[in-house]
Amino acid sequence: MRQRFDPMAESEDERHWRSQLIHEGLLFPQVHAEYERYSELAGRPRGLRDLQGERLAAVLRHALDSVPAYRRTGITADDTVDPWQLLSAFPTVRKAELAEGMVDHCDDAIDPTTCRVLETSGTSGVPLRMVRHNDALVHEWATALVRNQRQGKAFDRKVLMPCLTRMDRWGEFTSPGTGFTRVAQFGLAGCGASDHATFAERARGFRPEVLAGTPRSLVDFMELLRSHGGPLPGVRSVVTCGELLVPGAREALAEFFGRPVTDMYAMKEVGTIAVQCEAGSYHVESERLWLEIVDDDGVPLPEGRTGEIVITDLINRAMPLIRYRTGDFGSLASAPCGCGLPHKVMDLVEGRNPGELRRPDGTVLPVLWAARAVRRHPVRRYQIVQEADFSVTVLVAPAPSFTAADSAELTRNLEDVLGSSDSGIRCRVRTVGDGGFHDAGRRKDVDFVSFLTGASRLSSRA
Repeated sequence: MRQRFDPMAESEDERHWRSQLIHEGLLFPQVHAEYERYSELAGRPRGLRDLQGERLAAVLRHALDSVPAYRRTGITADDTVDPWQLLSAFPTVRKAELAEGMVDHCDDAIDPTTCRVLETSGTSGVPLRMVRHNDALVHEWATALVRNQRQGKAFDRKVLMPCLTRMDRWGEFTSPGTGFTRVAQFGLAGCGASDHATFAERARGFRPEVLAGTPRSLVDFMELLRSHGGPLPGVRSVVTCGELLVPGAREALAEFFGRPVTDMYAMKEVGTIAVQCEAGSYHVESERLWLEIVDDDGVPLPEGRTGEIVITDLINRAMPLIRYRTGDFGSLASAPCGCGLPHKVMDLVEGRNPGELRRPDGTVLPVLWAARAVRRHPVRRYQIVQEADFSVTVLVAPAPSFTAADSAELTRNLEDVLGSSDSGIRCRVRTVGDGGFHDAGRRKDVDFVSFLTGASRLSSRA
């Protein structure tokens, strides 16, 4: 396993990736074994349904036996109970419940050496720490290998992830969990015009087969290349994830790079949820996940009806995620996709769109930059509000340890992020109770609200 970063002090992000890559390498023998099993299962729809039933029964019984939050429900079950019927007896769970009762949702006998703790991006306004067992990661990576093989992607392909907002350098590493893919990442945060040309040249020299990133980052990369030499040679696939892929962005990317765009629906809590096939359908990763569509009261809706997407993780025993309300909306198709895959097809109605903060001079800034400043402080929930005069107010429901010093420091950090001294944007932090947040008429936490003329209220999936 190789890893190379530019010669400079290793950042927190780089330390994280180094740890992650070592972890992937240790798990790869298990990943490959499951990959071979899933490859054999791919052509047997009935086998997939049987596998789901077995895994659902096992995770529900485990939750009732070993997880405090579910023991308290009073639900009982034995080996004769139908798992699908048993699932309907479980309550739905929201992000705030998991955030506030994380320990109660973990296995009594959790072994930290076999788990990874992941933190969601917090774009929904409720940051969440999620414990995922190694088995959950193994099966996620194994199904990804099957999917990549089906799409004709070699294990040792080169993937470029451009314009990451958290980076201001070029970095490369080899990812064992994705089949020893060679990955290059770079970001333009804080970089000048001369750096842009350098990154465009390095990207061209890397000769990636796959481009992957958020729609915004790939559109930014497209504009960078447009100013520095045009499209890259050899790109075979463009993959988007993390934000709503609007039709205009899809068309622009497909036209510029000469390849159709494949979109993915994912969240850190469970990893990849659904991926588009060549026919454009979003196929659910049914080997690992069970999806329901529910109404306002959490009652499952029939296929074809639109409601909230609820997920049950069939693998993760460390912190079982059962009937988790994502806050996203969609429907399940009643008919199989013409591509022949046995996996259920999902229509994602409301996607991810972090939104942008506007400056008076017309420039914009991703909301995530401000959100990262907020998440450094002990808050239970937050909401970023851009007022009609361009000023920014951050509403926070403080954690017990939040102090006046946190409020003052957060205000200064926001002013730095927004360039208040140059742009004239005023920043302030205001503590509120749960009833003090704006809502957009949806049953999810709205992380960003804009009252600028012509702007829409936007909400995001974490």
